Amino acid sequence: MSEKKSSLANDKSIPLYKQIANHLREQIMSGKLRPGDRVPSEKEIASYFNVSQITSKQALALMSDENLVIRLKGKGTFVAGRNGTDILHSIHSGFNGIVGIVFPSIMMPIESMLFFQVQSRLHERGYQTLIRVTEDIMEKEVEAIRMFQLFGVRGFIIFPVMEDNYNEEILKLSLDRFPHVLVDRYLPSITNSSVTSDNLTGTMSVVDYLLGAGHEHIALITQEDSNSNTREREAGFERVFLERSLPIDKKYWLYLKRHTKEDDAGLKEKIKAFFHTYPRITAVITIDTVLARLVYASVYEIGKRIPDELTLVSFDDPKLPFVPYIEQNIPAIAEKAVEMIIHQMEGAYAPRREIVPVTFVRDVTYPAPEGL
Repeated sequence: MSEKKSSLANDKSIPLYKQIANHLREQIMSGKLRPGDRVPSEKEIASYFNVSQITSKQALALMSDENLVIRLKGKGTFVAGRNGTDILHSIHSGFNGIVGIVFPSIMMPIESMLFFQVQSRLHERGYQTLIRVTEDIMEKEVEAIRMFQLFGVRGFIIFPVMEDNYNEEILKLSLDRFPHVLVDRYLPSITNSSVTSDNLTGTMSVVDYLLGAGHEHIALITQEDSNSNTREREAGFERVFLERSLPIDKKYWLYLKRHTKEDDAGLKEKIKAFFHTYPRITAVITIDTVLARLVYASVYEIGKRIPDELTLVSFDDPKLPFVPYIEQNIPAIAEKAVEMIIHQMEGAYAPRREIVPVTFVRDVTYPAPEGL
């Protein structure tokens, strides 16, 4: 901050503490406050902006929550910075550095569980985290990686956005041998570390189970947007038919695209039309819980009953009665991802792919969802 006394913008729609935090954030982003620099104290900020010390305390707490600053009792508040030069390494604070966590969303149960497990394990091992949710938008993922590097992260754990083109920033991390681990998905043809579930074997176990139960007309309901998980689950479906020398009829494959929850009514109509067109279908596999719940509601509305008239199986637990599912081992994925990133940061950069086994859970009893 400059020496000249300052006043805040006369914008009552933005709380004073947020205006102060925005000012400090601009100071950091412009380079006026650099990694390791001491940030003015609560008392100094209160005097400078002519606000209460409670307001200045809220501003610094917000900056701390965003991992832009580090507050150390008895020492002050400092700008989080680069490996080897920042406050984390210049004093005995008990921290080992900062890891950037970049996720497309934490709305789905699997995403939120994985996010929580990864962050908790890093904190247990003495690492702080910078966090960015990209809303599955490539530009935001690129921005997060670039910005976190400016803040001096030592490594990344990334749940990558999947589009037609790869994120060039992830490719650059690989070329620069900068510590990073991808979780849940991987990028074919790029050499980097990743931890994923055994999607292929998991789906094969379900198809084997359904064929063994006498089902001949099995549908697959999947995403229109393809990613490594989707492709592996589709490949697992196909492989069982090939190994058994059975013809695979992809007219029973329904591709759906879901942008927002508001799309659900239209998707349900497509699902109902699909079952009206192919009444011989007796079993369905959905590649995620959102699609499983849409199918469950849709077939109920057209008068079919699960499991008496239709067997529904999901990847991950949709928490629906009589719907078996493939369970991913989220704690194991998180543990392997954290172990791999720490090894890269503290030891040697040696990319590898880890595949975590899944479990087919057949006996499920849940009460029927409300409204069905």
